[in-house]
Amino acid sequence: MKRILATLGLAAATGAAAQHEHHTVAPAATAPAARAWTQQPLLLPGKLVRGERASALLRPQGLAAAQVTVYAPEGPAARLKVDYPVGADGARIEAATPKTGNYHWVVAREESGAAVRVASTAWYFGNPGDSPKELLRTPKHELEIVPEPLPREHGSYRESEKWRFLVRFDGRPQPDQPVTLETAFGSRSTALTDAAGIATVVFPRDFRPAEKKAEGGHEGHGPRRVPFVLTTVKESGGRKYLTSFNLTYGQDGDRGRSLGWGAAFGLAGMLAAAPLLRRRDKRDNNHA
Repeated sequence: MKRILATLGLAAATGAAAQHEHHTVAPAATAPAARAWTQQPLLLPGKLVRGERASALLRPQGLAAAQVTVYAPEGPAARLKVDYPVGADGARIEAATPKTGNYHWVVAREESGAAVRVASTAWYFGNPGDSPKELLRTPKHELEIVPEPLPREHGSYRESEKWRFLVRFDGRPQPDQPVTLETAFGSRSTALTDAAGIATVVFPRDFRPAEKKAEGGHEGHGPRRVPFVLTTVKESGGRKYLTSFNLTYGQDGDRGRSLGWGAAFGLAGMLAAAPLLRRRDKRDNNHA
């Protein structure tokens, strides 16, 4: 009996620790391992000085782009669409104004003969700003994957959740268009758009345990974020268009919580049953 109670107590403590770790694991700006987890074009964040709120560093991967274009939800007319050159470390982009925040849309493009490759992402600047709804409705290139909608402030895509994405070409929704999801953990799936051009994507439950430092403990603080990319391809007018949208998704917050509470309820049940077991053992000994 003591062994059972000790085991359940350990399980409850382990579950509680797992729940705590969910809030203290470092965010991941790149793939969990130093390898190319996808061959699709991406826009990945680089490192800037801590505390920067109105600028960011984005690095094109998987396509040769000389510049990235940033679309802002508000600001002066000259700042609603701005091109930034790509240097050795990537492109340093900025918000429409130092005090303008919320989501900005970022695009990198490569053209070679009959092929067009586009990488797109959304970058959130921390200051207040207009909603990106109108920004997302405006076409920016031929073939596009558009979130419907983007996550709210401080939110994110998460494991097991369903999210909608619009596929359009020259501004028109594309029905029966395959959209492929890849994650940095190796998951891959395909969704087909409906009559309105909407693909419903389910994020896989594929998070792995966080890597720990050699001296113990987890690296950094905050929820984990792992990259994903959505891709679709279309041929039109003798040209092949490939477009992608990449961002990050987070771990299902119920993972550690369900383990901890399950163990706790099991422990409570065993404690409630302990007096009955002791009385039965005593009665059996008296009859022996």
